[in-house]
Amino acid sequence: MNEDHRLGCTSINIATFRVRTAGLRTAVLRTAVLLSVCLSLIIVLALCNSGCTVAESPPTGDKPKGATAEGDDVVYLADRSVPESSGLASSRRRRGYFWTHNDSGDRASLYAYDRKGRRTATVKLKDVTANDWEDCCTFSSDGKDRLLIADCGDNDRRRSKINLFLMDEPDPLKSVSVKKISRITVRYPDGARDCEAVAVDSARKQIVLLTKSFLPQAGVYVIPLPDQTQEVFDINVTAKKIATLVLPLVTAADFDESTGDLWVTNYLQAFRFSASERLLPIAQQLKQLPSAFDLPKWRQVEALAVDEEQNVWITSEGLPTPLGRLKIIKPDNSGEKTTHHVSDEPKD
Repeated sequence: MNEDHRLGCTSINIATFRVRTAGLRTAVLRTAVLLSVCLSLIIVLALCNSGCTVAESPPTGDKPKGATAEGDDVVYLADRSVPESSGLASSRRRRGYFWTHNDSGDRASLYAYDRKGRRTATVKLKDVTANDWEDCCTFSSDGKDRLLIADCGDNDRRRSKINLFLMDEPDPLKSVSVKKISRITVRYPDGARDCEAVAVDSARKQIVLLTKSFLPQAGVYVIPLPDQTQEVFDINVTAKKIATLVLPLVTAADFDESTGDLWVTNYLQAFRFSASERLLPIAQQLKQLPSAFDLPKWRQVEALAVDEEQNVWITSEGLPTPLGRLKIIKPDNSGEKTTHHVSDEPKD
């Protein structure tokens, strides 16, 4: 065998080895990802130490738009404006109304709905870009009803900064264009992060951001809530990391304004981190084991809101878009978890 032939064979063998090695690496990587997802699901299920939900799953058949499912609080938004509901906020100006918005792909618009799923207003934000809106929330500060919109999604972890928009909450019964919008530009101390859950606690004067990961590790970052006496502001801040939660795929969060409890959700369950004291430091609050509640089997739950009556509401991506209230079922005296129940109509 001549030298050129030997060299050619050697090159082929090396190339074959590289291809096989690359294939092995790909198989190992896929297996690792699958195992991590399975581990995440096991951990989530293990955390379920309380009751279960309570909004009934949407039926698989056709459902009249906007019609209330018999005997429970699940309704379907009566138009097709929000095929990807990614944020949900309970109105503080008018009880019984909600704000929601789409994920990426829509203009900078908010949509208001009542409890029957009827759209009551559309609000357009002037001079604002909807890059990847992932959450919204309402809160009270300095005697004003305020609304925050979080443009914080970053699946590829490429954004060096994200934006939070704040404004006075509009009237959910009036369609308007809003110009007076404040902006907080946020950077993370440890590089770009994907975030889909943002909540405001005006009593502790903090904004909380929770990151999203396939692994059971949700980073918790906080920034101070700015002084709301300024009509419009534009500031830059660096968030501070205070905790890591053993939760995968976190998609939404909101505070119960009356108790300070923090509600967090992923695709499978909602978690309540109770505050033993109203002004308990958030980092200390998150060290406690949360109560966990199974979510209805909706397509993709990415939004959660707590109203002034401590009701917890959720929406899901997909048309028709469901909106439902969670009714928390406590374990009975035997220690066994109760089964799913249908929630009652809300009391006015």
